[in-house]
Amino acid sequence: MNISVFVIALFVLQAICLVVGHRAAKKLSTQDDYFLAGRGIRFFPLLMTLIATQIGGGLILGSAEEAYRYGWYVLFYPLGACLGLLLLAAGIGKRLSQFKVSTIAQLFEEIYQSVRLKKVASILSIISLFMILIAQVIASKKFLISLGVTQNWIFAAFWAIVIIYTVTGGLKAVVATDIIQALFFISVFVACFVYSVWSEPALLSQMTYVGSGEGFDFDQNKVMGWLLMPLLFMVIEQDMAQRCFAAKSGKVVSWASGCSALCIILVCAIPVFYGILGKAMGLHIPEGSSVLMTVLMAKTTPVLSALFGCAIVAAVISTADSLMNAISSNIAQDFNFKWSTQKNGVKVSQAITCGIGCLALLGSFFFSNVVGILIISYELSVSCLFVPVFAALFIRSGNPYSATGAVVLGAAGFVLFQWMPVTIIPKEIASLLLSLTGYLGGELYSRISAKTSVEAQRAKFHSES
Repeated sequence: MNISVFVIALFVLQAICLVVGHRAAKKLSTQDDYFLAGRGIRFFPLLMTLIATQIGGGLILGSAEEAYRYGWYVLFYPLGACLGLLLLAAGIGKRLSQFKVSTIAQLFEEIYQSVRLKKVASILSIISLFMILIAQVIASKKFLISLGVTQNWIFAAFWAIVIIYTVTGGLKAVVATDIIQALFFISVFVACFVYSVWSEPALLSQMTYVGSGEGFDFDQNKVMGWLLMPLLFMVIEQDMAQRCFAAKSGKVVSWASGCSALCIILVCAIPVFYGILGKAMGLHIPEGSSVLMTVLMAKTTPVLSALFGCAIVAAVISTADSLMNAISSNIAQDFNFKWSTQKNGVKVSQAITCGIGCLALLGSFFFSNVVGILIISYELSVSCLFVPVFAALFIRSGNPYSATGAVVLGAAGFVLFQWMPVTIIPKEIASLLLSLTGYLGGELYSRISAKTSVEAQRAKFHSES
């Protein structure tokens, strides 16, 4: 791989994004502009930003590594995200777009009439999204090291550029740069695939070599980690909900979500192809190296493999910048800070976003377990928030007892089942069932309280008469 081409392409791409982000900042006047792009995102920008947000480095590199072991069965790996997008397309996204809120946490105030629950939900969302953000930064650092780019100044410099344009232009900049980065990594993926097949047509016949999925065991860990958690997380994920809130209409959300699901599975088929190709070739993967990049360096040119490496980093960045913006939206809009006024709202939001980006960059030097961080972050949010948020989409008004019971028991289940093994059902399902129990218990308590109150009033009335 040509390291010079890789570094130059990476910085040129980010320089373009910096210019685009700066232009987006000229049209910002309110927090609604900064976090929701004026609620006017149309189909194509929404399609591209959904693709860019969901296709991260972990999905690309993870798909190739699993395909190297198991074959085409690994297309189940991105299926959780695709099913989540189809769930949004089936009507959930349209329902989200109809709420006049800015964050998922604000549904707890809108539907359950509880400011305290809104703040609790926001804190849980911030924790989950921040852990995912740190995981993205760590993944990019590890990837750069695997390519031989070990200089910390290069790593810090390109992340500084990402932070600057995300801070400057808010969601408008994120969406605009997502379009650029998504088009770039899709084009590079397709170009490398076409080159590989065109230069060596016999490669396609080798794809049946590991098509049986030998050794593949679709156990409960894969069902939870690959399918259920990403699917459920899609409904409560602030950066995805933010796009639904910011869309021009519910119809735009439905069409963009459905089309992005199809695009994601097609794009992810390319790293799966290269993973299978590596297995078919009997290629040895050095310890600590990427399966995908090892195969690309063997089957394409140094320039193409360098561009592919840049495309992977672009995919990581396009996920990370949306996370930064989503986290800052939770902080700025869910806590009603006195210093966050309408007059200086944009500047305050920019300062918060800058702080989030810098903390994530700093945190990447203290953590290393990417997979562990991602799993915990998904489980935390889903366990506590999925039941009350999903219910809020289908009711006009709820009661705070139900939402409180769901959050408290969901959190208890999340903590409890980390230490206490569950053999009958997966621990994620057990946590969700506890959360559902809390929600139903709150409903029951509310109805009993209301009935008792009515009976007390009737008794008082009869005694007075």
